[in-house]
Amino acid sequence: MKRNGLWILIIIILIAIFWYYCDSQRKKFETEKQAAIAEAIDSTRKADESKRTVHEPDVRTKIVYVEKEAEQKAPEKPKKEPDTFTDARDGQQYHYIDVDGTKWMADNLNYETDDSWCYEGNAENCKNWGRLYSWNSAKEACPDGWHLPSDEEWDQLFNFYGGHDVAGKALKEGGSSGFNAQLAGYRDKKGVYGKVDSSAYYWSSTEETEQYASFRGLYKDYSNIGLYTYTKPDGFSVRCVKDAE
Repeated sequence: MKRNGLWILIIIILIAIFWYYCDSQRKKFETEKQAAIAEAIDSTRKADESKRTVHEPDVRTKIVYVEKEAEQKAPEKPKKEPDTFTDARDGQQYHYIDVDGTKWMADNLNYETDDSWCYEGNAENCKNWGRLYSWNSAKEACPDGWHLPSDEEWDQLFNFYGGHDVAGKALKEGGSSGFNAQLAGYRDKKGVYGKVDSSAYYWSSTEETEQYASFRGLYKDYSNIGLYTYTKPDGFSVRCVKDAE
């Protein structure tokens, strides 16, 4: 009888050990599963963030400030209908818009000067996207009564459309502003062209050093604005601002 009781006790102990082992394995499995899920979520989030990062264009910049595309939306503003004016120098007609009391050209400048170029040397590209100017040429290229905008004037434009994080959406071709930034790309000082139909680069009149000047970048696939400086002989687009009256 005592022997039977001993065997029953041993069986109970073995059952308890087996149950404890199974419970431990179940908890271990659940812990590993949760860790795997968390890792997968984190990897997906990082991949998504990397896709949202605006990458440096194929322009070697001295100073580069590029923000991630902001999640917030730009404030909605009524669509502007541009007016027109004629450049007396060559008879070309340009659209312009009024932004909070400041008149901005709504087409890329296409007045021929020294150190200005059509994309890839094709005159038809000037008709489509305007000319690309060195900084020194850009400073002198605007029609009488108009001028190359400064960093401060560019910032006022971007702030009117929600700031650097989001203004690109309204300012690109087809955007609500009527500014219609044309994605004309660039020409570097060695004569290499790039980024047409992908990015727009606009000179600012603000000089950084004897060799470098400021410019702004807008992108086909992003809503933020890039802030840069680069060497003056390189070719970027020009938009002019009406002188104060």
